[in-house]
Amino acid sequence: MQRWIGVGSIVIGLVAAGGAGCSRRDEDRARSESREAQQKARRQLDEASRKLKEGLKRADQQTREDLDKAREQVRQALSQSERDAEKARDRLRDDTKNDDSHR
Repeated sequence: MQRWIGVGSIVIGLVAAGGAGCSRRDEDRARSESREAQQKARRQLDEASRKLKEGLKRADQQTREDLDKAREQVRQALSQSERDAEKARDRLRDDTKNDDSHR
């Protein structure tokens, strides 16, 4: 009887150890899968961050180019306005001289 108790205890011990081994393997696999998922998420986040930075750089460059174009257009418009004002002054002077000479 004690012999059967001893054998039963050994069998129960082996089954328990085998179950613990499976459980440990399951835990190791779960940890490994979790690490892989975290690494994948990190890579995706890094890629998204890189793309966002590139997009912002492009948008910044485009904005700078647009501002430069707008500045140049304002300069041209101001120069044209100054030329037009000068022509108007000249015409006004000429008209005033003509009126004085006709009197």
